[in-house]
Amino acid sequence: MSNELHLSKSLYLQQHAENPVHWKQWSQGVLDKAKVKDQLVLISIGYSSCHWCHVMEHESFEDDQVAALMNAHYTSIKIDREERPDLDARYMSAVQLMTGQGGWPLNVIALPDGTPVWGGTYFSKADWSGALAQIAQMWQEDRETVISYGTKMQEGLKELVAVHKNAVTNTFTPSDLEDVLVPWMRSWDPDWGGNNRAPKFPMPTNYQYLLQYGIVTGQSAVLDYVHHTLERMSFGGLYDCVHGGFTRYATDRFWKVPHFEKMLYDNGQLLQLFALAQRHRTSEHYAHILRQTWSFLQLHMALPCGLFGASLDADSPTPESSREEGGFYTWSKEELFTEKLWEQELFREYFDLGPHSAWEGKYILHRPLSDQEFCAKFELSTADLNAMKTQWFDTLQRATGAREQSHPKPALDPKAIVSWNALLVSGLAQSHWALPSEGFDQAAAQLLEQLWTLTYTDQGLHHQYIDQASGEGYLDDYSTLGLALLDLFSIQSGAKYLERALTLAQDILELFPAAEGMAFRPYSRGVKEAWQQHIEVEDNVIPSANALCAHFFARLGTITGTSKYSQWASDALHGIHEKVFRFGPNYSHWLSLALHEAFGYREMVICGPEAKASAEALAVAYYPPLAQLFWSDHARNESIFKGRFQLEKTLFYWCQNNACGLPITSSSQALTQWKS
Repeated sequence: MSNELHLSKSLYLQQHAENPVHWKQWSQGVLDKAKVKDQLVLISIGYSSCHWCHVMEHESFEDDQVAALMNAHYTSIKIDREERPDLDARYMSAVQLMTGQGGWPLNVIALPDGTPVWGGTYFSKADWSGALAQIAQMWQEDRETVISYGTKMQEGLKELVAVHKNAVTNTFTPSDLEDVLVPWMRSWDPDWGGNNRAPKFPMPTNYQYLLQYGIVTGQSAVLDYVHHTLERMSFGGLYDCVHGGFTRYATDRFWKVPHFEKMLYDNGQLLQLFALAQRHRTSEHYAHILRQTWSFLQLHMALPCGLFGASLDADSPTPESSREEGGFYTWSKEELFTEKLWEQELFREYFDLGPHSAWEGKYILHRPLSDQEFCAKFELSTADLNAMKTQWFDTLQRATGAREQSHPKPALDPKAIVSWNALLVSGLAQSHWALPSEGFDQAAAQLLEQLWTLTYTDQGLHHQYIDQASGEGYLDDYSTLGLALLDLFSIQSGAKYLERALTLAQDILELFPAAEGMAFRPYSRGVKEAWQQHIEVEDNVIPSANALCAHFFARLGTITGTSKYSQWASDALHGIHEKVFRFGPNYSHWLSLALHEAFGYREMVICGPEAKASAEALAVAYYPPLAQLFWSDHARNESIFKGRFQLEKTLFYWCQNNACGLPITSSSQALTQWKS
């Protein structure tokens, strides 16, 4: 078959397997054949749950005339960005250099060797056809100009890497962090939380850093802003209050209208963020978000292998359309108002179901008011509202099941990505510290064990699992898995977690060596051409690979006392010092590490028969962002525990900046230190 995508296990590539386009999968062999045929290469990148990827497929890639144009003049390659994030990063950087923006679908025209010369994101059928015809003609009649574009792009991409070679030696001070905050605050939305623009993304690392910074500095305005943002985003349509789980982003400033795909990496990170918020300000609402999000993940995103799929599609079939954005999650007026719901008028008020609040003719369930505000407005008791809510949500969940034939669930992408599953492990670990009696620790341990068993082989760590492990692991895979192992070492105190973390750290040193004069490590391995290299330091929705690695090495250095890890983390942190003052939100995960440098490192180490219960009690009682928590109920040889046990006694060791005080036996005194 001319379209070879049926050979792939990627759901995204399989979705394009019936296109009349002669799609190929990325390989050096395909590029070599393009050189022989003297054809430009057309590279199209997306992912299975991407709404606009589906739109462009339907408008252009399923069209026979467009396909004929592509087949006649181009070697066309389809790439799943989640399967090959290294290629996605390379061509995203190129398109951003060309146009100043990026997104998906990502479409690039390249020379036969893969050098980009033109690109963009979504194109209408007319614009796409016109551009393809024009560029094909230019390749035939003015080839030197096209090649010159490629040469300029190679130089531009080389410069992006060169930018990261100049590391400064400045350390972070408290005044530096205040200087970062002041311009950042100008972008805040005081009414609805988040940034004062649309669309709005959850950006978990932004709010995690601001929560930590607010606690450390005692700035109540920062803390109030963070909690207000978390409440508004979880009241809006961004959060699925019926099934659970967060969608990708909100298209408006009110968090009401989401972009409906649900990503594993969002939900794993938001579990961690809401767990930390719960530890800071205990809230039944936050606790509900933690429980329901985990329930949603188990019901809708778990795979038979024990790992979790990458994403749920934004689109799904409805009676009105074979592919409707948000079809599974939205409700018609008739559906809602014919259900046997208690207090229909209050139901409509609670979920903002007025005549002018529908979206494209249907309703997105969201809450304009908190429960406290709603009770005050309608003179209800909390008990009365809770009783109504229980009936409402039970009814809506039954209605979801009843319309399963007409509104089937969105498709789950079954590839289990290592880094995203590791983020979920860390989210579950933090949820355990927030709600220690609800089994989050066991869930985290089970997921981590399966992740390690299935994806770490004799060839090292792989990137993904679909029926079998495949793809070389990237720097973020190694780093997030390392952090997940350290999280489990903290909550379960198993020696195997630290041993495996040390294995991954050694792998990173060998497989991702920082080039001479460079403070950072490459995202992928084995790339020889400078223009093809990618050095990821800027945080996005997911922290950058280098920021994750720096956190991993900093924590590992503290636990093991191994200076080479701590030193590299410090050098990398210093390397972004000059960048953060103009673009603080883009380096928020680095800033979380900078907090330690500015205010110090702390650990609470608990040794003895009551160590586990004591650790959980401290974690629930208070959240100190600068402190790590470790416990063990038996004597052992790891440096953090060695020589710290006395028979039948539970001892608390409070350590600051690599120096520990004398042990104490009083849990109340330990709590005082923990809160200090």
